[in-house]
Amino acid sequence: MTLRRAAWTVWLPLLALCGPAAAQDSAFVLVDRVAAVVGNVVIPVSRVEEEVNVFRQQGGQIPTDSLQLLELKRRLLGNLINEELLYQAATRDTSVRVTEQEVQQAVDAAMREIRGQFGTEMEFERQLRAANFGSVEEYRRWLTEQQRRELIRGQYLQQLQQRRELEPLQPTEEELRAYYEQTKEQQPPRPATVTFRQIVVRSDPDSAALTEAFRLADSLKVALRDGAEFALVARQYSEDPGSREQGGDLGWVRRGMLVREFEDVAFRLRPGVVSEPVQSAFGFHLIRVDRRQPGEVMVRHILIVPTITEADRARARLVADSVAAALRAGAPLDSLTDLYHDFAGQEQPLIEEFPRDRLPAEYQAPLLARQPGDVIGPLMLDRGDSRPKYAVLVYEDARPEGTFSYEDLRDRLRQSLAEQNAMERLMRSLRESTYIEIRL
Repeated sequence: MTLRRAAWTVWLPLLALCGPAAAQDSAFVLVDRVAAVVGNVVIPVSRVEEEVNVFRQQGGQIPTDSLQLLELKRRLLGNLINEELLYQAATRDTSVRVTEQEVQQAVDAAMREIRGQFGTEMEFERQLRAANFGSVEEYRRWLTEQQRRELIRGQYLQQLQQRRELEPLQPTEEELRAYYEQTKEQQPPRPATVTFRQIVVRSDPDSAALTEAFRLADSLKVALRDGAEFALVARQYSEDPGSREQGGDLGWVRRGMLVREFEDVAFRLRPGVVSEPVQSAFGFHLIRVDRRQPGEVMVRHILIVPTITEADRARARLVADSVAAALRAGAPLDSLTDLYHDFAGQEQPLIEEFPRDRLPAEYQAPLLARQPGDVIGPLMLDRGDSRPKYAVLVYEDARPEGTFSYEDLRDRLRQSLAEQNAMERLMRSLRESTYIEIRL
């Protein structure tokens, strides 16, 4: 199990040997030495040793040469200093606000994921003891502080981006090529990919089902406005599998992340107010904004999905059959896409260089051994919500597995290096304005 400690650091395992130091039986206890001072905060040598253990657990090679080992420790110490600089800057920024509820939600999610890595509770506790934690509760306290600091750092970086104070610094062509040469050995092999276009036809409910779903949503709205607890109602009635068990909580949402009908209401609602039923391609939503800040809202919702009948499914299949026949007869793809494609359901009409081994099961076999221009389908797409869709595909191209060229990676490298340059500029600024003493 790993967790990203900050937007610019490597992924670090939560169950690394980074717990509290074991008690000493001897009467003589060695006082931890100082590796660095950042502002008025001390980073002890033991903290650097923890990072060395993490590096080892991630498969990193620990140098046997003393000078090379010291260089590794200084590099890891530099990461710790950067983390502390960001945290201190975040605590000075009055726009950064992280609630205890947000921290506990993050801790709960992390604990569930970590606990899921072990077959039994006994196994989990054995690993905790190996990491020098005395109990699950002690580990949870440690994890709470780590998550709090990470949330604060993360929100600080978001605020800088929103205020345009962390603008990407575009690299030159020479810098890009040099960056490619430095990183190309670390790139995974380019997977086998396929490119195709699709028209996805959704199954729509009839008017009676829409009316029934609206009435249920409207009655729940009345109950919520009369004082019913939103989270309990969401767990009982919501048909959104991604948020139901979280009481309808979608977390912080920025524009462009959700369907337009939902966002148009969510970004107008006052915090605490339950919306009227809002219809989208997914059904009817009841929306409540818990918090807002510039450019984003913390929001919950309850989704009521209208019932889809066999007649509705059959009607959608007939439309998809007609689309496939029209394409095979030479009808223009773009015109049919405009008429029938499920844009509202956020289905992508162009799937470009998608890894074959990550294709949904419905697409795997039909896309094998095809020629450019082949019309495929309709394929039934099961989204697990009793509301199937039907996809008609037009095959375009395939690429075998190989090595990523500079041209393959150019845009991705440009974005990565531009963001890295912006972070380096920010860290230089923080270092110049903060007292730092390195003793390692």
